[in-house]
Amino acid sequence: MSRKRVILSAAQKRELCETKEKNPNLSNISLAQQYRVGKSTITDILKEKERWLTITESQGSIKKFRGPKWPQLENALSLWVDNALNTKQDIDGNILKTKASYFANQFSIEDFHQSDGWLTGFKKCHGLRQYKKQGEAASAPSAESIEHDRLALQQILAPYKPEDIWNGDETGLFWKMEPSRVLARGPLSGHKKEKSRVTIFCATNATGTEKMALSFIHKYKAPRVMKNINYKNLPVYYFWNNKAWMQVSIFNMVLLKLNEIMKKKNRRIILLIDNASVHLILDETREKLDSVE
Repeated sequence: MSRKRVILSAAQKRELCETKEKNPNLSNISLAQQYRVGKSTITDILKEKERWLTITESQGSIKKFRGPKWPQLENALSLWVDNALNTKQDIDGNILKTKASYFANQFSIEDFHQSDGWLTGFKKCHGLRQYKKQGEAASAPSAESIEHDRLALQQILAPYKPEDIWNGDETGLFWKMEPSRVLARGPLSGHKKEKSRVTIFCATNATGTEKMALSFIHKYKAPRVMKNINYKNLPVYYFWNNKAWMQVSIFNMVLLKLNEIMKKKNRRIILLIDNASVHLILDETREKLDSVE
């Protein structure tokens, strides 16, 4: 009686390759007996072990693999999908089709058709399923809007040299915060964390060759430890408010200081900032910004 033909799934082939890697002295005959297939089948699978070892969970039940018709296109699209998911971009079927057409054009593939059948196969092969977004994740920008904004930003920055393209933002510094992990000879009891903080505004250019002096925002106008210090001689710009936060008024003063610096150098720069509410540029400030856009 002839032996019943056994077709291994992708997951079984991956398991087989992993077993061989862990036990390199295990013979192909032993593997053939274990998986109830011929010795030649084992040999063929191990020849492509790099392929089977990368099989995903979603591909595990597949028994017949057809290689992609346009491997270069699909590899590029797969890398793009990975990057989009890692950066929290929204992807849907239409975006995948559009991006696939873009890569087809880049690789001069003339017979590519962005059909629903191709899309279904690509999603299945790469473990992509449709999910409903939950909570605040729905407010994330879509891939299309990001691409549109990226192109618009490129046009805005085109007239400027890299050294004249600046970026600025603030960060909180919890200057009294103790480390959460310490060296000791035994367990230590914790205590309430010290949350004293200051805000620091930083600005530098795209080449990293220039930076503006830090703007330091403290909680007090005149701390006792700085009683006899001339604030104008500090290596930072000193500001204050009772919460040690950035404010619209402080931000506008920082802009005017940066404008003054660039005006003395006879330069005109562009400063990129986010859309935080405290980054509002007042009309009276805007009128004076002749060296900072």
